[in-house]
Amino acid sequence: MLMFRWRYAGLLALLGLGCSDRDVTVRSADAPTGPLSLVTFNAAIGVGLAPYAEQRLEAIERSLPDLGADVLCLQELWQPSDLERLASNLASEFPYSHRSVSAATTFQGCSDSEAELLLACLDSNCAGVENAGLPLCAIANCASAFTQTGQPCQECIVANQAAPDVSTLIAMCSAKDGSAEAFEEQTGLLLLSRWPLSNTGYLKLESSLADRGVLRAQVQSSGGEVDLYCTHLAASLGEVPYTGAYGSWQGERVAQIEQLLPWVEQTRAPGGKAAFMGDLNCGPATSLARPASPDAFQRFDDAGFIAPYASDDGRCTFCANNPLNGFASDMDEGALIDHVLLSGFDDAASISAQRVLDGPVTLTDGGADIESAHSDHYGVNVMVSWAEPAL
Repeated sequence: MLMFRWRYAGLLALLGLGCSDRDVTVRSADAPTGPLSLVTFNAAIGVGLAPYAEQRLEAIERSLPDLGADVLCLQELWQPSDLERLASNLASEFPYSHRSVSAATTFQGCSDSEAELLLACLDSNCAGVENAGLPLCAIANCASAFTQTGQPCQECIVANQAAPDVSTLIAMCSAKDGSAEAFEEQTGLLLLSRWPLSNTGYLKLESSLADRGVLRAQVQSSGGEVDLYCTHLAASLGEVPYTGAYGSWQGERVAQIEQLLPWVEQTRAPGGKAAFMGDLNCGPATSLARPASPDAFQRFDDAGFIAPYASDDGRCTFCANNPLNGFASDMDEGALIDHVLLSGFDDAASISAQRVLDGPVTLTDGGADIESAHSDHYGVNVMVSWAEPAL
């Protein structure tokens, strides 16, 4: 991206503001009974991310209801139109939703000098690169130029990433006729639920190259109230030099964890149940998965969260054998970075976990069938059940 991969990899951070519950849908519903199923899934839907975005979004939309989940924490739905599409089309199964993104209250776009800076960098470094390769070229060579532009320009670039080419995108964002859009807190997060969501909120996280934040809500389960948190933490972007305030992508991820954990303690019910979900870009070593930023992940353990899926034999969620990752490997190996973490669930709760959305899916592109996957990540489903009370 200059289109989204820009934003996600080195050009990925910028807008944002505060806290909102305005996107929560309210409907009547019966009280929940039976187990509570919590799913996290990074959809990787955005220009310049994993290929076949439109076809995969259709497949994801078809598959999510089949998971039997009560709550879904979705990440990397970078365009507000895609957030709205899923929330609307899945409303019969998940009538309650919460997100952070909103239309920018003021919009200025890029100044002439900012537009010239961006175009000059791309002309110098990415001339002749086909559209498919442009996002990575922009990430590797123009992240510095992008971060020199102001927030209104950055917001516009991100919000209009579906423009047909970079020149059109820059022209839109430097126009003074209001033809471009901009959004605040474009985190790509969407929380969907079968049951009413209450006490909603949002925490903006410090970030150098992406809007990062945490959605908060509370849901009633058959075992009582559960505080929910949904996030996507900073990724380690090897192809992009780190220019933020924390020394490295790892340092920024740790800083985000250290910012969010006190907020979780302040906002959850004292002594109550809490579930923390999302692509945390960190995880422990298991017998079937390599460690990823384990010292960052350790902070959740220190705060009293358990990781039911990350047992000794927990498998990777970002894997070499995923056809969208291009590693040309048949091995089910990689890192376990997508999590549903639990805190405050007592011994009366029975907990199980499994990897989901990890099977092949057939997509159609240009009339040809392609064996692919829902995303370059696999999802995790954690199920909690409580014994029926004695009569």
